[in-house]
Amino acid sequence: MRQALLSAVVAAVVAAVVSYASIRGDVFRRSVDVPTLVGSTVDTARTALDQSGLLLVVSEDREDSAAPPGQILAQRPLPGSKLHAGEQVNVTIARSPTLVKVPNVTGQLLSEARIRLEKARLAVSNVVEQAHPSLGIGMVISQSVAEGAEVRAGTGLELKVSKGAETVTVPAVTGKSLSKAKDLLTQAGLIAGQVRYVSDDDRSAGVVLEQKPAANQTLGKGLAVDLVVNSD
Repeated sequence: MRQALLSAVVAAVVAAVVSYASIRGDVFRRSVDVPTLVGSTVDTARTALDQSGLLLVVSEDREDSAAPPGQILAQRPLPGSKLHAGEQVNVTIARSPTLVKVPNVTGQLLSEARIRLEKARLAVSNVVEQAHPSLGIGMVISQSVAEGAEVRAGTGLELKVSKGAETVTVPAVTGKSLSKAKDLLTQAGLIAGQVRYVSDDDRSAGVVLEQKPAANQTLGKGLAVDLVVNSD
């Protein structure tokens, strides 16, 4: 009789313990809605998850110039998803963009400029070809961002690259007055270079005696024609 009573008591205690453990487990494994975390700081998000019994895990950071460092950019699972208490929500946070200094690539060949920009963690976004009186074909004339400026790593620069000099025909200016010679050179897209004076009694004073390059030769647009002028 006593043995049967003892067995009944033990069975009741075991049943009570199992029931309590089951109830306690259900409480701690309750289903909760995942809150919206995007746009929040890590500290604010962690507080919100703590109240729901969830864990915050920063699984990734990503450069973002539009968001302040530490702001949450994305989350997994999405807001409104169901999780059990104790499970985790993974988030991606913003970090400050990496800044690099822009090197000077003007006067270099385009191929060399690309290599130098790549070493500086930059890129060439666009190439515009234009004529240049002195820089050879493929040489960089200018760059869209000045040397020494700090920009985000990976930024692309536009480069203006020489396609060589635009050539024009040198007009004949010998026998013309200096002012008329300059006008003719300007109209042809050239300029008067060095002007040297000599004396020639057989020619009128102020007229051009010689020009270099000679008439009808081709010359890069914008370049100079040297003149010898009669001083008498």
